[in-house]
Amino acid sequence: MPKFSAEHLRGSPSLTLIVASFSARAYAHALVEAGHQVVTLDAFADADTVRIAKHTYQFRLHNFQVDVADFKRVFLTLELSQFDGFLYGSCFDALPELLDWVASKIRVIGNDAAVMRIAKGFDFFKRLDALNICHPSVQKTMPVNATQWLGKRLGGTGGLHVSEVINQAQLLSSMQQVDYYQEKINGIPISMLFIANGEIAQGLGFNRQLLAPSDRWPYRYGGAVSAYDLPHAAKLSFEVAAQELTQQLGLRGVNSLDAILSIDKLWILELNPRLSATFSLYPNAITAHLKSCAGELVDLPKVQGAKAHYILYADQPVEIAADFKWPDGVFDLPQPLLGENTVQIAEDSPICTVEARAGNAELAHAAVLKKAQQLQLQLGMLKST
Repeated sequence: MPKFSAEHLRGSPSLTLIVASFSARAYAHALVEAGHQVVTLDAFADADTVRIAKHTYQFRLHNFQVDVADFKRVFLTLELSQFDGFLYGSCFDALPELLDWVASKIRVIGNDAAVMRIAKGFDFFKRLDALNICHPSVQKTMPVNATQWLGKRLGGTGGLHVSEVINQAQLLSSMQQVDYYQEKINGIPISMLFIANGEIAQGLGFNRQLLAPSDRWPYRYGGAVSAYDLPHAAKLSFEVAAQELTQQLGLRGVNSLDAILSIDKLWILELNPRLSATFSLYPNAITAHLKSCAGELVDLPKVQGAKAHYILYADQPVEIAADFKWPDGVFDLPQPLLGENTVQIAEDSPICTVEARAGNAELAHAAVLKKAQQLQLQLGMLKST
């Protein structure tokens, strides 16, 4: 299948595209806003995704990963000749072979499976070492002082692949798969979203990552805040790492780097060579993604103020009336099964995403947390004081 090129954009400014992700709503919304038609494949088929997309198809999950057989079944129901390409988010990190399979059927707009294999493999850290990019120590065997280390699963997403390590017995009892151990660095979790055209990386912004810990998942992703103010040295470290990795791997489109900021030192944790959760914090980023995937340098979208999003999870089973009036600024809305009067949300499952804007990151962070708390009260998840 030939690569996506500038001719595809010039020949047809309005594209018909497939977008696949665990949650595809933000990408679908951005594409439709930019004048494209979208069919989505995701695990939730939320109410607003159904409204936005031309068609929405839901695939099953198995142990919080894509059910490969079901994904292929859904995918093969599509008339692929009607589409100009395929975009993807967080569903192939652990399944580059499935991305290879998709690429044999349709043009993939973004990094290929070979890049995903490198970024999500243990040898990625050897590449960081060769490029003199600072990262926490990693090893495949259980450390002697395990309390200073985290257990991680290769190809995991959303923090569900990260576990605390006390000792081998505790690790086994937690039922968490561990592929490698990473030294625990105390600091602030942050990320950089950037655009790459295969040779040059252009920064979109720096983000404060928010956690939504639970007993089972202490490092679960809870959201992010854009326009986070970093020390100059940390910004430079991010920019150098993005540029070095772009040149070595030929990165294209939207990518993100996750890191820990400890005082003023940056420790790179991982590369996500795909559309990521923080994409939705930046306006007009989808056009930049398409152009850069075609190898073009782009004019970066102008960003004013800060935006935050926060994922509201159910800390116990939650029942929501089908006619519940969701407030403005709330997305990824669950919808009831046909004929049902309520929506049942299982414990530890996401309910929705809350968004807020403000003049700076600190104010946006406070605003989104306040908004999430108000919504919890409305849903009966908290008692008013």
